[in-house]
Amino acid sequence: MRILFAISHLGFLRNFESTLALLAERGHTVHVVTDRRSEGSITDGTPIAERLGARFPETFTWETVPPDKRDPWFAVSSGVRESLNYWRYLAPAFADAPDLRARGRKQAPASMVWLSGLPLLRSQGSLRAMTAVFRSLERAIPVRPEIEALFDRYKPDLLLVTPLLYFGSRQVDYVRGARRRGINSVLAVGSWDHLTTKGLIHELPDRIVVWNEMQRTEAAELHGARPDQVVATGAQAYDHWFGYTPTESREPFCARIGLPATRPYLLYMCSSPFIAPYEVDVVRRWIRAVRESGDQTLKTAGVLVRPHPQNAAQWTDVDLTVFGAAAVWPRAGANPIGLDARRDYFDSMHHAHAVVGVNTSALIESGIVGRPVFSFRVPELSGTQEGTLHFRHLTRGGLLTLADTLDEHVAQLQRSFESTARERDRVRQFVQSFVRPYGLDEPATPRVVRAIEEQAAAVVTPRGLPARSQVLQSVIGGFLSLASLARGSARPAAKTRVDKPAKTKPERQAT
Repeated sequence: MRILFAISHLGFLRNFESTLALLAERGHTVHVVTDRRSEGSITDGTPIAERLGARFPETFTWETVPPDKRDPWFAVSSGVRESLNYWRYLAPAFADAPDLRARGRKQAPASMVWLSGLPLLRSQGSLRAMTAVFRSLERAIPVRPEIEALFDRYKPDLLLVTPLLYFGSRQVDYVRGARRRGINSVLAVGSWDHLTTKGLIHELPDRIVVWNEMQRTEAAELHGARPDQVVATGAQAYDHWFGYTPTESREPFCARIGLPATRPYLLYMCSSPFIAPYEVDVVRRWIRAVRESGDQTLKTAGVLVRPHPQNAAQWTDVDLTVFGAAAVWPRAGANPIGLDARRDYFDSMHHAHAVVGVNTSALIESGIVGRPVFSFRVPELSGTQEGTLHFRHLTRGGLLTLADTLDEHVAQLQRSFESTARERDRVRQFVQSFVRPYGLDEPATPRVVRAIEEQAAAVVTPRGLPARSQVLQSVIGGFLSLASLARGSARPAAKTRVDKPAKTKPERQAT
């Protein structure tokens, strides 16, 4: 089977390395296509692509096909889709999510934000009417020519896509291109928050693969998927943690990070820029509260602060030694994509007594490793903590011990040194329901691959553009052509310029 895997950038391979490896082992050919390059960024997934390419040189390839911003439809598609993405956050389901709504507002055209805020259009009925109109416009947007050409060149048997619903994404073109050719399509949801913190799925694929029953509900209630379209497989992104063992014993590890090995340490996992734009002050307040504890074990415990890889710049010159045994490591942040970075990340969780954070997937990973997980309400971050739907999974699912105040939190940490079997069972139960719903010994990757193969075997018929959408597309296209001509006639003649060819890193393309 020839699989076309559309992703925004190679960083998303972090959550699908095991899936792609198993697909290749089962004889399938996988060609990854990205919207943009990520070389040199903290999210660069090139090492993963190169690992897969080295293991499966005949069956794994990748290339970049960026959207053409000169396309006259580019601005139309962005405006229409970002308006719809914003309006989803005006629904009652997001009434208690002001920061999510604010982020959607920033992405949408200012005119559409203003329009939806008018008194006459603020009701849910008016919002549904505007949404219906814009959905009609969205369906009339043509598939990008470069995507049509890619399908013609590669001739895939199945389209696999992720994340599909990011703000600014034009991946819907892949799903539409597959649908019009009668090619099966599968959305593999890559993370615990994608269905609740991003945009809409503007074109539902034939199948949606999620982690658990909670995400099945989100796919249906928030994106309109049919229950039979959605299959829960477990979190393939975390399969590798279940078989991991520490690569370094406690003594040399603590010496390397600058903490005493004779004392337990607390691991603080920092959050993304959206969740906690500036987290240094939060961490300082937290450490101060820990140090003021009346419990000697907690008061003298080591503290390891691990910056988020996309939000590490704020930690460059921060000195925590005033708090005693406290370290920031790795100071520049590290995305656990490379094997060494992954080992360090695991060892930092494994050797910790407990893990603390505001709102990050690292809390889930710490639970998998078997560590108790704690948090406390941060008033200035309430919108991105309890104001996000995915954070509620941690509290309602039983993983997270959440305190209303720092004093309560410190008391909970103090009691954690006398952790009971009941508390450990609670963490295990969360991991089983949220990460491995078919049992802790049942990896998710084979189930994901099985879902992909089953969908590939299904018969789907090509579905072209409805007549009404064709008419609308022609009308809008005519206006865009006239506008382009008008701009061209009004623009003074430009001087002829010869551009130098851009230097690019070779990629392994499919033939």
